[in-house]
Amino acid sequence: MVKGTKLEAMRGGISNELREPDYAATSCMYDDMTGLVSYYLFEDRLQTAIYYESHKDIRFKKNKIAVLAVNVDNINFFDSPETVIRELAARMKIYLPANYTVARGIRYTFWVMMPNLQSIEEVEMELARFRTLFRTPLKTNERVLTSTGVSLYDGEETKAKELVEKAIIALQRAQAQGENNMLFYSQN
Repeated sequence: MVKGTKLEAMRGGISNELREPDYAATSCMYDDMTGLVSYYLFEDRLQTAIYYESHKDIRFKKNKIAVLAVNVDNINFFDSPETVIRELAARMKIYLPANYTVARGIRYTFWVMMPNLQSIEEVEMELARFRTLFRTPLKTNERVLTSTGVSLYDGEETKAKELVEKAIIALQRAQAQGENNMLFYSQN
């Protein structure tokens, strides 16, 4: 191909577009500081999981989905809150199963979706394992205090926003009781 032709310019433009990612498009899907998915992508994945479970064949048992709203209560007492958030995000990426979605929150520090849970006992076991991530001291030997609100999808017709709102209500109740609490949402 002759250099400087229109065809070469077109091919060069196409290949460059394919090689270089569009950072403007992906910046809203992932958190720059932690590399976790954004809250918006988390909500989309949660709605997809709910849709999948609610439209399963009637012959199959519907699985439970746990939604966790996590807030680091003592984040303002650290010298570098960003370092703490990065370390906790890295822990969750390493120790939580790959099918869980961990997101960086907007108002609250983290959001976690635990899909495909078979029973309440499995939900409780996973939540106990989750709590150990925050009980272990940081690299600086400082302790993280968290409040966690949990809402549960158990086969009833619902939307992702409703589960998120229930998790927020449970989180606010946990914070009102003091730091380092985890509460399930209940209407009482």
